[in-house]
Amino acid sequence: MILTVIRLIATDLDDTLLNASSELAPRTQAALSAAMAVGCGVAISSGRMLEATLPFARRIGVNAPMLIYNGAMLYDHIAGETLYATRVPYEIALGVVRLVEKAGSYIQLYPGEGYYCSEVLDRTRAYAKQIGVEVTPVHMPMSRWLEAHPGDMQKLLVIDDTPERADALQRALREAFPHGASFQKSKPHYIEIMPEGVNKGASLERMADLLGLKAEEIMAFGDGQNDVPMLEFAGTGYAMANACAQARACTPNIAPPNTEDGVAQVIERYLAEGRLGPLRPSPT
Repeated sequence: MILTVIRLIATDLDDTLLNASSELAPRTQAALSAAMAVGCGVAISSGRMLEATLPFARRIGVNAPMLIYNGAMLYDHIAGETLYATRVPYEIALGVVRLVEKAGSYIQLYPGEGYYCSEVLDRTRAYAKQIGVEVTPVHMPMSRWLEAHPGDMQKLLVIDDTPERADALQRALREAFPHGASFQKSKPHYIEIMPEGVNKGASLERMADLLGLKAEEIMAFGDGQNDVPMLEFAGTGYAMANACAQARACTPNIAPPNTEDGVAQVIERYLAEGRLGPLRPSPT
């Protein structure tokens, strides 16, 4: 039996590639470098904004485009070029914000550069510390701010009090907005809000087309509900042992937890078996 060679590794950051301190462990860095040394592509696939993803792209030296904002943008950090981007329409974004505020929940807006909140709370500080980018508070309801700054949004993010409140709000949002936006959880109490039809799987498929790859030549790692489409699209999808139930249910492949360099352990095994190969150039 001839095993398919993996030519692209797409990996989520938080709770997947990064450890419990949101840091890149030396073993993981070494494994990624070894994969790229044999020519394999490495792509970051994250819900994070560009400013919070670039430092890791540069530190790792990724050699493939980044999939950010949960797939709403494909960005080539080497060329400094946006390859693809789509946004949540203004009217939909405003309706979402109003519904979230009516529910008494907290929301952040991402217009494409920086991110904004009404007031800085403990959850805001924790999020900012995790991603390494400070928020801009506007000191007014986000609906009023958005009305004063009309424009499409790259992403919106709800950080709710509990997973149960987030589940209920996610259901309410999906019912109220069956078109125009998509709603996925990246953590038990996080609701990621992107344009309709946008997810990591669709974006990874777009990247595969750009790079001239087949799905079976791609390996993906993730832990959240928002990673499920990516794990399902990739020929080899690995859910982390610490992943949510939906992610673990969508694939038979389970990597060790992020706290044990799980991504590195899998990559090391594939390297030892000679199953990582060079990224093919884009078709001309």
